[in-house]
Amino acid sequence: MSLNKSLIAGLLFIPALAFALPEDRQQPINIRSDTADIDNKKGISIYRGDVIVTQGTTRIVGDTVTVFTSGQEVTKVTAQGKKKRAYYEELQANAQGTVQAWGYTIHYSINKDEIELIRDAQLTQQGDTFKGDKINYDLAKQTVNAKGSQSQSDGGRVQMVIQPKQATTTK
Repeated sequence: MSLNKSLIAGLLFIPALAFALPEDRQQPINIRSDTADIDNKKGISIYRGDVIVTQGTTRIVGDTVTVFTSGQEVTKVTAQGKKKRAYYEELQANAQGTVQAWGYTIHYSINKDEIELIRDAQLTQQGDTFKGDKINYDLAKQTVNAKGSQSQSDGGRVQMVIQPKQATTTK
């Protein structure tokens, strides 16, 4: 696929991406892990061992999850996987479905509404998929930036699958 076709295909995916449910940010954050190391003075909490973080419809899973806070408010969450990739999912507003994301490292900047997926990265919504070595997903700007790596088995190319628009039937 030429660069122009890749760019067009990527742009087709972007309008489908939307903001998370507004009520999610008003829900409590629940964290389950094997261990927790919390430093309130520095605003850093590290959770280890099959960590599951949920807030409303948002779910983050990893072997290690680090939560950064400022003034008692969570500003950033970093999930890391060791043997398998970390995972992120969030139900989107306006019937856009669930965004699912994988990477060995996931940085979720809550204040900036940005997700960075690193190493064996994948982003999926409504059957549309981006794969690459690194993916940046900006919820606020509704943009996706994907990059490959020469170390990937497919020659370091970004892969995209864009589903065709479903035809509607009229009576």
